[in-house]
Amino acid sequence: MEITVGIPAYNEEKNIASIILKLKKLANKIIVCNDGSTDLTGEIAQKLGAIVINHPNNLGYGSGIRSIFQKAKEMNSEILVTFDADGQHQVQDIKNVIEPILKNKADIVIGSRFLEKKIENIPEYRKIGIKLITKVTNSTLKEKITDSQSGFRAYNKDVITKLEVGDVGMGISTEILIKASSRGFKIAEVPINIRYEGNTS
Repeated sequence: MEITVGIPAYNEEKNIASIILKLKKLANKIIVCNDGSTDLTGEIAQKLGAIVINHPNNLGYGSGIRSIFQKAKEMNSEILVTFDADGQHQVQDIKNVIEPILKNKADIVIGSRFLEKKIENIPEYRKIGIKLITKVTNSTLKEKITDSQSGFRAYNKDVITKLEVGDVGMGISTEILIKASSRGFKIAEVPINIRYEGNTS
């Protein structure tokens, strides 16, 4: 199956090159949504062979994800992995995140920061906020999850084709899960490692 990786990016010229170079080893196509950056994020991504969507202004995370979904749909992508541009996510975790889709065990897979006890490097205020939002989200989902706000996810072709996302802010992470669950898509989670110091190695 062809893997498309989508990266919403805003002023990430320091990280974007190393991330794209590492992703090229695993991904067939890389989409970068350059969300109104005022630095060289878009130019660097383009030179390295990524498909770049340029927003004229900074429209926010949700708009970036929406644009990536639309482009992946146009490109007839088989698997879409969304991946942050700030260096927190580890490229090697992609294999684990797409595995349940390859085995037809899930339609959406969330890379969870809370499935294993490796969460000591997550700031406490973020941990509390994420768990609170996840608790609220779980009240509307068929499958209970541990990390509703993770931006590291994989989607199969059915989800890319059929799911319409509308939120333009951070609420898109929750919106996608609620809509997917209500439409009968199966959601799974796998553990991932996060580096909050922004190291991409």
